[in-house]
Amino acid sequence: MAKERGETHLSEDDSEVLVKSLLPKEWVMRKLHPDYGVDVSIEVFERVDSKIPTMGEFLFVQLKSTRTITKSTIKLRPRGNVEKARDAQVGEPEYELDIIAFQVDTDTIDNARLMGPSTPLLLFVADLNANEVYYLCLTDYYDKVLEPRGFSCAAQDFVTVHIPRSNKLSPNHAVEVMRFFAARAKMYGMFNLAQFQFRETRHLLHEFTNHEQRSKIGGNLAILERFARRLRAMPIWDRQVPWALLPHYRDRLETIIREIDGGILLKIEQGIDRFLAGDDSGLAPLFNFSELCRISWEQFSAIGQTFEDIVREWFLPTPIGQLGSGEDDTFRPLNAPPAANAAADPSV
Repeated sequence: MAKERGETHLSEDDSEVLVKSLLPKEWVMRKLHPDYGVDVSIEVFERVDSKIPTMGEFLFVQLKSTRTITKSTIKLRPRGNVEKARDAQVGEPEYELDIIAFQVDTDTIDNARLMGPSTPLLLFVADLNANEVYYLCLTDYYDKVLEPRGFSCAAQDFVTVHIPRSNKLSPNHAVEVMRFFAARAKMYGMFNLAQFQFRETRHLLHEFTNHEQRSKIGGNLAILERFARRLRAMPIWDRQVPWALLPHYRDRLETIIREIDGGILLKIEQGIDRFLAGDDSGLAPLFNFSELCRISWEQFSAIGQTFEDIVREWFLPTPIGQLGSGEDDTFRPLNAPPAANAAADPSV
């Protein structure tokens, strides 16, 4: 008897076609065979004028298809930073979240754990009846949801994960969210460089602000310029990802570079001359530029902490994650006034 194609194979093909239809046509999806927990990789390309260069960014995806989606609602309790204490699941629930419940084998969860946070593994669940695809970062789900609750991969064969119903590939913002995950390695590279520079600038700026070390000001400024240009050259700053902090700090870096290009060294030198001649305000260019650098690198060094503390929970079924990334129609505070009453109140 001739070999036959099964319904599973057809569903796999349908789910791949569906995912491709929901992502930019410039992106390249490659099916991995044989696969060991990663079904497809997706390489990010962006159109720049008449060219379409690769961005050096990849999504690694476990792709599942189904014709039976289990929709439900869960209640979320408040909790602190789970890197400091486990999630004891105590306290009264304060929010409710519409979710998709989907069963995942623990080998896949363990694979996500082993890949590590800089290479996130995404779960795509294709609802073939509704032509919709839901996504969940399994790497973050393990670190921020399962592990804090004492989950052990060795204790069970499957786990039911809760996918926020707003985690849906759609034309409105899903492409930026996928860039957010694909650029994760670039983010970690920037975090590491910013930490290195911060440690170096703490001593350097102490010496830089001492006008008695005038002979070293030019050399120290050259280091600060090198740091600013190297950090600004990190490719993450120019990516369109849904994190407003990044363009804010990019602007700060560009301010420092503009000050240097605008002749800050000459202004500092001239100011020191005025100070030595009796004008106490002459040190203002030195102190102002030094303070700009001090505050900036302190904040640059904290970007990674903010990411780990808050941002890495985005798109997860947790209060912090949903407060940062959720949508009003799927994530709601419990005991909130009915929408009709709020609409009738002219003060709202």
